Amino acid sequence: MENQKAVRMGNSFETYKPRLFAVAYKMTKNAMDAEDILHDVFLSFVKQDITTIANTEHYLVKAVMHRCLSLLEMRKRFVYPGVDLPTPLYQERFAYVQDQDISFALLLLLQKLNPQERAVFILRETLDYSYEEIAEVLSLGQDNCRQLFHRAKEKVAGGRVKYVPSDEQRSTLFSAFVKACTSGDVDQLMACLKEDIAIYSDGGGRATAARWPVFGRVDAIAFLTGLYAKRSAALLFEAKMINGEYGIICYDKTTGAVDTLMICAVGADAIETVYFVRNPDKLR
Repeated sequence: MENQKAVRMGNSFETYKPRLFAVAYKMTKNAMDAEDILHDVFLSFVKQDITTIANTEHYLVKAVMHRCLSLLEMRKRFVYPGVDLPTPLYQERFAYVQDQDISFALLLLLQKLNPQERAVFILRETLDYSYEEIAEVLSLGQDNCRQLFHRAKEKVAGGRVKYVPSDEQRSTLFSAFVKACTSGDVDQLMACLKEDIAIYSDGGGRATAARWPVFGRVDAIAFLTGLYAKRSAALLFEAKMINGEYGIICYDKTTGAVDTLMICAVGADAIETVYFVRNPDKLR
C-alpha cells in the first residue's frame, strides 16, 4: 500500500512539475535553486495524506512559493558583482518547461519587482489565479494582492514584448547575425542590430565580463567585433536553443569546457538584446 501511495503521489507531482519549476525559476532565476526547491517540496509532499489535500496544485504551488520567498529573503544580504543574469536552461536538459515563458527578457523584468510583487504577478499572469487564490497561497489579504499586482504591472509595463516574430524570421535573422559576427562584416552586422540594442554580460566576478550593459548599435558593434577578434581563435561554437531563444555555446578548444554562452532576443526585424553568460557557476 505504501508503495502504491508513493507511486500515486509521484505521478501527481509529475503532472504539475513543469508549472512548479517555471514558478520557482521565475522567482529565483536560478535553475539549481529551482530544482532544489522542487526536490524539497516533493519529499514533503509524498509524506502527506493526499485525502487531506483539497487542491493538489494549490498545495504544491503554495509550498514552492513559500520556499522561494524564504530563499529570496536570505539572498538580500548578498551583493552580486556586476550584471546578474538568470542561469540558462538548455532545451535538451529542460525540455519539459520549454512551452513555459522562460525568456531572459521576462526574467529580467521580474527582477524589477520585490519578492511579494513578483509572486503575485507570476500567480496572476502565469497561472491565471484569482485574487482569492493568490491571497490563500501567499497568506495575504485580497485587497493587498490587488495593489501588489497593480504596482507590478506598472513596473514592467514598458518592457513587455509587443511583437513575437515567426520561427522562420528568428532563424533567418539569427543566422545572419552569427555570420556577420564571425566574418567581421560591420555593414552586415549593422543591419542585424536594432538601433537601441542592449548587451548584458555576466561574469559573476569569476570571469571577465563587461561590468555595465552596452547600449546602442555603434557601441554594440565595437563590443562584438572586439570580442570576436580577441577570443574567437580559442573557441569552438555550437548553436543551441536556450530559454526558448536562439543561442550559441562557446567551448574552450583546449579544455572542452563551456567558456561563454550567448543568447539573442530577436525582434520584428533585428536583434534587440544579446546576453553573455560567463559565470562558471551558471554554466555548469
